[in-house]
Amino acid sequence: MKEYLLFKKMLAPLLLQILFWPAVGASIYYSIWLIVRGYRIGWVPLIVGTLSVRVLFETLITGFRIYEKLDTIASNVQPHDSDGRIDAHS
Repeated sequence: MKEYLLFKKMLAPLLLQILFWPAVGASIYYSIWLIVRGYRIGWVPLIVGTLSVRVLFETLITGFRIYEKLDTIASNVQPHDSDGRIDAHS
């Protein structure tokens, strides 16, 4: 909990993973609503809508995953001085 309060760990990726399922559910619900009312186009949001939701959430989560990987890389790299040499004092 402390990591979240100090902004050392991000909350948004977890929220995106949680919000993904209601978004897919809304797309499926809308498709069923259209099909029940006799619109043949109801199958389109079922396929396109669900895939669009997936791509949108993957795109958003990718930014956070890139940040996590860069943070891991930065923590594994030794600090260098201004001449490009490894700083022996760290």
